Amino acid sequence: MNQEYRELSKQIDKLVNSNKYNSMSNRLLNLESELVNPEVWLNPEKVGRINKEIVLLQTKISKLDKLKALDNDIATGFNLKVEEGIETQIEDLKKLYTDTKNEEYFNGPLDHHGAIVSIHAGAGGTDAQDWSAMLMAMYQTFCKTNGYTCRTISLSSGAEVGIKSATFEIEGPNAYGILKEEAGVHRLVRISPFNSGKTRETSFALVEVIPDDLVELINDFEIHEDDIEWDYYMSSGKGGQSVNTTYSAVRLTHKPTGIVVTCQNERSQQQNKQLALKMLKNKLSLLKIEEEKELKDRLRGEIHSPEWGNQIRNYVLHPYKLIKDTRSGFETSNIEDIINYGNILPIVWSVKEYKNSLDN
Repeated sequence: MNQEYRELSKQIDKLVNSNKYNSMSNRLLNLESELVNPEVWLNPEKVGRINKEIVLLQTKISKLDKLKALDNDIATGFNLKVEEGIETQIEDLKKLYTDTKNEEYFNGPLDHHGAIVSIHAGAGGTDAQDWSAMLMAMYQTFCKTNGYTCRTISLSSGAEVGIKSATFEIEGPNAYGILKEEAGVHRLVRISPFNSGKTRETSFALVEVIPDDLVELINDFEIHEDDIEWDYYMSSGKGGQSVNTTYSAVRLTHKPTGIVVTCQNERSQQQNKQLALKMLKNKLSLLKIEEEKELKDRLRGEIHSPEWGNQIRNYVLHPYKLIKDTRSGFETSNIEDIINYGNILPIVWSVKEYKNSLDN
């Protein structure tokens, strides 16, 4: 029997027979029992959260079941000396094992939530604003490739090109668990297309990531209307059907905390107000949770100024091509795969593996 397969099969047995698999199955049964109670259906939001977690658990358990079934098929093929197609099955097993193993990284209490991502241009002027737009496009491509939904909440365009800042909402399996590793300062080095001398320039952008729907974790949460100040203005982004001709954009200021939320992407003022309130609730919930510094670091990491010395990742386009994550040491010269095609997952896995090694 193939020695490589033997070792892989041992790892699969260890994974499938772990206590985590049993705890997921028990949790799934408990959640399904909750839905049998008629009283729970009086709270549609709670039902939605339960159903979301049920789907997540079913997906994880299904992957483990498929993993074990394919492992058994390969073992049977070896025993019966049926070698045709077995190498392809082993390659499929490797990929499925890697995908399933990576699921173990999503053990945080908020990893299954959606993510709210904000990008802010830092030092670097026009280049930094262009770089911020490149990052936004990278994350949008990641979403499209992986079947995630991405909705722009607000966008402030640069004076010449790019963006000064943007906020968007991402929904999909473990969206926050994945994208939280992107939080931090991203540094770009390239020949600037925005100066006549064609000199090499360095620019920075700050990426912030918070989990969506945090308010569900806070039971004694309340916002007073008197604490909110509303401003209305015309949307400045691209649009049609009156988006840019009516005062549909809103700016919410929460006076006790000074938190400001801007929403302009929806077509009506009322829709933007609802979205702004949702954003405010998430931010206030995060503040409440962040009273514990340990959890704050786990949720957002340290927030640094977007300038030299604070970057979590370097993207060098000249004089050579290299992307390197300063935390995990992951590096690749395949710039296009990351920036143009949004293939950030290899970097994310490297960071999670690095953090896991620190915990262990």
